[in-house]
Amino acid sequence: MNPHSLFASAAINIGLALVTLTLFSIFKKQPSFAPIFYARRLSNGQQIHFHDQTFSFRRFLPSVSWIPRAFRVTEDEILDSSGLDALVIIRLFKFGIKFFVVCSLVGLVVLLPVNYNGQDVPYQSYHSLDSFTISNITPGSNRLWVHFSCLWILSFYGLYLLYQEYDEILVKRIQQLQKIRHRPDLFTILVREIPICSEHKARGCSVDHFFSKHYPYSYHSYQMVYKEKDLEVLLELPVAFVIFKSRCGAALAAQSQQHSHPLLWITEMAPEPRDVSWRTLAIPYRILPLYKIGVVLAASLLTIFFAIPVTAVQGIAKYEKLKKWFPPVMAVELIPGLSSVVTGYLPSVILKGFIYIVPLAMFGMAKLPGCISKSKEEIKACNMVFYFLVGNVFFLSVLSGSLLDEIGESFSHPKNFPSHLASAVSAQADFFMTYILTDGLSGFSLEILLPGLLFWDVIKSHTVGRGTEKDPYLYSLPYFRIIPMVSLSVLIGTVYAVVAPLLLPFLIGYFCLGYLVFINQIQDVYAIVYETCGQYWPYIHHYILVAIVLMQITMIGLFGLKSMPAASISIIPLLLLTLMFNEYCKKRFLPTFHHYSIQNAVEHDELDAKSSQMEVNHEDVINAYCSPCLRPVNFLTSESSSTQPLVCSSSL
Repeated sequence: MNPHSLFASAAINIGLALVTLTLFSIFKKQPSFAPIFYARRLSNGQQIHFHDQTFSFRRFLPSVSWIPRAFRVTEDEILDSSGLDALVIIRLFKFGIKFFVVCSLVGLVVLLPVNYNGQDVPYQSYHSLDSFTISNITPGSNRLWVHFSCLWILSFYGLYLLYQEYDEILVKRIQQLQKIRHRPDLFTILVREIPICSEHKARGCSVDHFFSKHYPYSYHSYQMVYKEKDLEVLLELPVAFVIFKSRCGAALAAQSQQHSHPLLWITEMAPEPRDVSWRTLAIPYRILPLYKIGVVLAASLLTIFFAIPVTAVQGIAKYEKLKKWFPPVMAVELIPGLSSVVTGYLPSVILKGFIYIVPLAMFGMAKLPGCISKSKEEIKACNMVFYFLVGNVFFLSVLSGSLLDEIGESFSHPKNFPSHLASAVSAQADFFMTYILTDGLSGFSLEILLPGLLFWDVIKSHTVGRGTEKDPYLYSLPYFRIIPMVSLSVLIGTVYAVVAPLLLPFLIGYFCLGYLVFINQIQDVYAIVYETCGQYWPYIHHYILVAIVLMQITMIGLFGLKSMPAASISIIPLLLLTLMFNEYCKKRFLPTFHHYSIQNAVEHDELDAKSSQMEVNHEDVINAYCSPCLRPVNFLTSESSSTQPLVCSSSL
């Protein structure tokens, strides 16, 4: 890819982003679009004030007022209104900004001049942008020790930020658990594989006998789980929610093995009532491995299918090679500037279009293995999407130039993998610049505009919904889409931080725009349907650590290609330190995210005991875990008595 193609991609993406953000700023002022752009606020009963609904030019002028408003939103406000899970997404964007600002300073001030002056004679290559990358350094040059030093500096800075974030989010998790200590799930455990009582031939009786005997002082009551279709048949269902008199009792029971047979009386902390996946509780525990195998097979088929568009995209990006393989493609050169658009903008757009369906497909697969909660389904989907993107977007993109040869060589000579990865990575820097531009500028601007909902709203307003009052278009915050996509950009930027520092300023813009967009979406648009108190962060931490490890492995290979074996060998201690850091974080932080500690449970019980709130909590818990089919019809209706209009006019 030549500079003209990169400039064409930048110009198109910047132009589309400006147009899209301008339309957003205008549409958000229109009362008729409030159910789209203020869906969450309307669903919460908040009034949205607009300018007078009569014709006014002011309502149709572009505005940037949403930008300073987003900057004014504090972390405490997000935590209070949306919870720690939503804040984790914002912290991911802030991590990207903090990390890549320092990377950009090091890259542009130190590495870029070293790269550009890396040879005595101008470097001639098909990749004209290579003069700004490590590829321009003469093999064996002492200049490469500058890159070696920067690698150590950026690695330690990244690890420092990761530790700092993990520690701060852990503190916020403990504080959040205290704030929501009255939630029913902190008193409740989920029990599966309940045997039938031999005396009364009922599982409910078995639950009561078992916990009354083994937890006589802390056991309170239980709720059996029923299926909606036929209650009589599924009274043989081996799942129950067991309620305890104290949080400490529930935590102890959830973290203990209840029976000498490990496949009986399986316990874990219950999800909060709104997070329960009632549908999957009916799946027998012993056949869950079969569901997991099915998901692996389905994901493998999707991976194989996705290799086709990725390889095709790289064929378009490698225009010079494509002309040799398929001469008719030279026809695009007949129109001035078209080849720059085709090679600079089109590949990233096509790839982004195919990527868009991946999170939805993976989320559908994640519902199959029988997760007990919606949050666990989304966390599983996050993992599936991230590794799919790393394998198919990153590795397949960098290796697709000679795909079969590279993969075959990597499997037959695994010791040479760092060298193959390094050579492929350095050649793909320009493609990933355009990918970050497209994903950031076009992707985030379309995220905030919500064109699909706008189109559907216009059609609905003129057909089936004409003359009726609009309901808010309320959707849950899509963690399974946001976290893997942003984490992939972190990985791309980290791997290229030392290889091609010219990419880094694009990433700063990417994370800044993403920060502004998702502050707006979290505050105004998306619903918060559950709260795990930050359980997404350990996975984000792992994704970023994978990026740092890949950066180090890539540099081991690059220094080997550049005839610097001493530098390659000297990175191995850094790699080992990084892996040791990961193991330390697993011991230091991870257990507190996976479990409700006995210390916190006792402290929360003592707070309630002093205020005489324990009995009130018990009554709330008993009603919270009643199966949906047994609830009264009006159980799910809104309790709001407000009769004021949610969208009103005012002369602001």
